[in-house]
Amino acid sequence: MRRFVVGALVCVGLWSKAGAAVVVPSPGQVLQVLREEAVLVFDPLTGQQTTLIQHVFSGTAAPFGLIVPTPRPAAARTVPDRLMAALDATLHPKAAVHRVLDLRVTSWVGSCALQEVGDIVPEGEQSTTASGSAGTTAMLGTAPEPLHDWMLENGFTLTPAQAIFLDDVRARGWSLTGVVVRPPSFDGPLPETLRGPVISLAHEAEEPAFAAGHPPEALVAERGPPAPPLEVAVLTEWPVALDASTSPEPSYLDAVEGRDVARIAAMGGEPRWSFRRDGTMTQFPIERPSGPGFLRFVRTAPRPSIKPPPEPITRVHRVGVPAEALLAVAAFLAWGWLRWGRRRADPPGRMTF
Repeated sequence: MRRFVVGALVCVGLWSKAGAAVVVPSPGQVLQVLREEAVLVFDPLTGQQTTLIQHVFSGTAAPFGLIVPTPRPAAARTVPDRLMAALDATLHPKAAVHRVLDLRVTSWVGSCALQEVGDIVPEGEQSTTASGSAGTTAMLGTAPEPLHDWMLENGFTLTPAQAIFLDDVRARGWSLTGVVVRPPSFDGPLPETLRGPVISLAHEAEEPAFAAGHPPEALVAERGPPAPPLEVAVLTEWPVALDASTSPEPSYLDAVEGRDVARIAAMGGEPRWSFRRDGTMTQFPIERPSGPGFLRFVRTAPRPSIKPPPEPITRVHRVGVPAEALLAVAAFLAWGWLRWGRRRADPPGRMTF
């Protein structure tokens, strides 16, 4: 009976599959993955890997699920956003802030008018990306029954393509972890995008590994030109390369001191993060592979440091100048000019007949 119910639910929902995670929505819910960040922290001395994943989705207010594959059963939990923010600041350094003053003519009279329903929200006041999503993790293992029970318990749906994908992952010996994502409550309009929770998965590993299977058409850039399909960073004792016939060039490669590793780990309260000594951070932009897309990283020879140029930051300070105030100043200047001209033409003490 349970398999029949799951089969009936499979045909109901609309879905989007993400690299390193399969998105499972509620019936009728449509989700789109806009961005994905992944950092693998591998400790070769203990054979432990901690995988940190965070996604950005199209805006939604309803809970949904993520199914994340790992090489071994993982101890999963969610950690504070500041942990991923600290790692992102290392991988994508920011330049000095360039401030720009933008003067705009406004109107006191116009501000008193009521906006009609459907008016466009002024630029700079739109809600962009919302944070604060909560996540609840559950170990689903390699057997199909825990996945079925978790789907039914939370009211999520799978498509036939997703079911085939997950069967392939389990057949290759990889374990599954389920995460229920609950977006924060919104008082105003729904934001354009939603930043999901930072998911931490600690498991045994012989080498850094990551499941990146994902159809390219399901991942889109948040805005502007297309972003790299996937960026994976590996923090371990030494530089790494992708275990493939041709490994892509890293976009970032630099040594990291042990005290900085410990400081970043402490931001997330990460007790299972055993690697806390000097190491090397290597990041790759990777094309999405077909199928499950299991990526493995191997040790490589030392090479010179590679750092991307700092990303420029421009902050615009908008100042509204009321048109009525400009008119009042212009009228006052005109009045002062005329008064001064009359006094000059008719100075005090001069008698006119």
